[in-house]
Amino acid sequence: MNTQPIGQGESVAVMLKKLSVLWQQRAAVNQGPLQYADLAFDPAKHDFSASLLPFRSHDAWLSAPAALKSRCLSYAWGIYNLKTIYIECDVVTPACEDLIKVAPVNSRNRGVIQDVMSEALLDEALHTRMSLLASNYIYAQRGLAPLEFTAFNLVQWRRAVLAGCNAEWERRLTRFAMACASETLITDYLKTMAEDSSIQSVCHRTTKTHAMDEWSHSSVFSFVATDLVHGLSRHERSYLRAVILKTVEMFANNEMGAWSTVFAMLNFPHAVDILADVGPENEIGVYTGSVQALIARIGLEAAPELAERRDALAGVS
Repeated sequence: MNTQPIGQGESVAVMLKKLSVLWQQRAAVNQGPLQYADLAFDPAKHDFSASLLPFRSHDAWLSAPAALKSRCLSYAWGIYNLKTIYIECDVVTPACEDLIKVAPVNSRNRGVIQDVMSEALLDEALHTRMSLLASNYIYAQRGLAPLEFTAFNLVQWRRAVLAGCNAEWERRLTRFAMACASETLITDYLKTMAEDSSIQSVCHRTTKTHAMDEWSHSSVFSFVATDLVHGLSRHERSYLRAVILKTVEMFANNEMGAWSTVFAMLNFPHAVDILADVGPENEIGVYTGSVQALIARIGLEAAPELAERRDALAGVS
C-alpha cells in the first residue's frame, strides 16, 4: 500500500471539512421533516415525470387510456422510491459504515472521513424515511395497492459480486465502489424530477430535497475516494475502477421486472409487447459521462488488467 502525499491529504481534508460545514446548513435531516399535509394534492397532476419511463415511446403506452397511464405513473413513483430505499439501505449505508468503523489505515484524514461518513449515514436514514412516506402518501391518495418487489438489479448484482469476492479488501472496495458510483449517478436521475414543477407537489419537493443532499454526497464520496485511491496498489485501483464502471450499467437498468409486476397489477393492455421490446439499458450514455468524470477526478488511471477485471464482473449477474 502506498501512503498518499501530504499535500493531497491536506487538500482533501480542507474540502471535506467545508462539506461538513455545508452539511450543517443544507442537509434535510437538519431542516426538520417535510410536512406532506402542507402540500396540496392535485388529482389532475401526474406523480412522476413521464420522460423517465423506459417505454415512453412505445405504441402500447402511447395508445393506453389516460387514466391507466396516470396509475402507471403513480407506480413509477413507487418503483423509484422502493429502488431508492434498497440502494440507501443495501448499497450506500454499508459503505458509510465501513469507513466509520475502519477508516483508511494510511490516511491523514481518518477523523474527518469518519465525521462526513457519519453525516452521510444520517442523510441516508432520512432519505429512506422520505421515500417510504412519500410513496405511501401517493398510494393512499390514489387508492392503490402498494408495490411489493425485491429483485432490483443493482442490489442483486451487488450480492453476487460480494459472494464471489475472495478477500476482505475486495469486499470493502466493492462496497465502496458501488456506493460511490451510485451517489454520483443518482444526482443525474434526480435532476429531471427535481426540476419538474408540473408533477405532484409532494413528488417534486421530495425529489428536490433528496437531490440537494445527493449533490453533496457525490462530492463527499469523490473526495473520500481521492484519499482512498492514494493508498491503493495498482491492482486494487484497477479493481475499484472496474467496479465503478460496471455499476453504471447496473444502476441504469430499466427494472422491467418491477414493471412486469405493475403491469400485472393493472392488467395493462399489450404489456407483453412492452416487456419484449424494451431492453434493460436506460440511457447509459448519460450516466457514463458522470462516472468517467468521477474516475478522472479521483485519479484512477487505466490499468493493464482492467479489461480482465471488467470481463470478470460482467459475468456476475
